[in-house]
Amino acid sequence: MKLLTLDDYKKAGDTFWEKYWYVAKELGGDCKTEDILKVMESLGAVALKLRLEEDKTSPFGFKKEKEEDED
Repeated sequence: MKLLTLDDYKKAGDTFWEKYWYVAKELGGDCKTEDILKVMESLGAVALKLRLEEDKTSPFGFKKEKEEDED
């Protein structure tokens, strides 16, 4: 397995820290790192569920678009 590079960390950090500080701000100033990470995990699960539901309702491929146009 190839080791992670500093560039890999930087790419991951760009998305991670944005989400981390968003959750920390929403929880308030007295929150612990552990609390932030738990909320991030829960919020990520909800966000993924919403994304999957959105993908199910969006048009997929040419056939589905044609069926919707015919209705």
